[in-house]
This record gives sequence, structure tokens and C-alpha cells, in this order.
Amino acid sequence: MLERGMVLGGLLGAALVCGRPLQAQVQLTGFVGLYAPIDTKGIELLDRDAHRRGDFAYGGRLTVWASKSFGIEALGGFSRARITRTTNAGRLPRSTNVGFGAGKLMLNLTPKRKYSFVIGGGVSGLHIAKTVIDPNQSETKFGGIGGIGLRLPFGENVALRGDIEDFIYHADFGRGAKLTNDLLLSGGLSISFGR
Repeated sequence: MLERGMVLGGLLGAALVCGRPLQAQVQLTGFVGLYAPIDTKGIELLDRDAHRRGDFAYGGRLTVWASKSFGIEALGGFSRARITRTTNAGRLPRSTNVGFGAGKLMLNLTPKRKYSFVIGGGVSGLHIAKTVIDPNQSETKFGGIGGIGLRLPFGENVALRGDIEDFIYHADFGRGAKLTNDLLLSGGLSISFGR
């Protein structure tokens, strides 16, 4: 429930911050993709060994372009973010249920083209409902996010959009706290309103 709240809260927050969205171009994008940790190693103890796995992710984005070059974006999403734990009883997969959200400043590098190649960066938050170390514990992490995206129009107000984003935060998966990178590779359908 908290994960869905993060998704809706991020989108609503962006809408409220933007002020007068009809004077700008507003893009609403639903996406599906892969949530993939770069560092997959987790707990390494005598009777258990856990590895983080890439998993299906879904969510939405709200982007408001104040001009053809500059905008802001809010995104929210969810992934089961599964791990595989090896014990004396065998391999036991389970989910960690990660809800994620972010707010980014966006720069369109191709403002005079029909397609858009964008870069963006900002702040992010992740809520892990079942931690790698203990499935009965949850935790929330805050950090940064950076990414690139491509938007290819195929209608007056409709486009295909693909993004690669990197969530950067400090976390402890049973081997000490360190800087962690989780990638989100996503694609979806974008609908534009306004200008």
C-alpha cells in the first residue's frame, strides 16, 4: 500500500508544484521495464547466501516542460525486486517489494527536433518493504538519480519513450553499508497536453 502511495504521491506532487500546467507542455507516461541491481551480492553467512536479482517494474512519470529545453519530472514505480536465498534446505526465492520515487530536473538536448533526447538528475527515495537481511523489517533510503531518455513521436500528442536511470544510495545488504546503484530500464507510452 505504501508503494502505491509513493507512486501516486510523486505524480500528484509534480502536478501541484508546476503551477499553471496548461501554459507548459505536460507529458504523462506509463512505463514497464526492468529494475536491476548492479551489485547483486547480499548476505554471506554459514547457513545462508542471498543474491539480489533483476525483476519486472512498472510505474508512471509526469513531466512538465516550461520551455522546449527545460522541465521537471516526477516518477513513481514499484518492483518486487526479488532475491534468491540459499540455505541448507535449498534455494528460496522471495520478494523485497521496492517502491521508488524521484524528482528530476530535465534538459532536452534536441529542442529543435521532433524527437527528444533528454538527460535528467535529481533526488530519489526507495522504500524496501522486506529487507535483504530480514524479511520482517522494512527501510526507506534516500539518494540521487541520473538518467537519459529518448522520446519518439508517432502521432500529434503520442510518443514512445525509453529511459535508463540510475538510483544511487547508501545501503547495507549484510556486508556493510556502501554506495549502491540500481538501474531502471523502462519503456512506455507518452501522452502530451498543452502547448
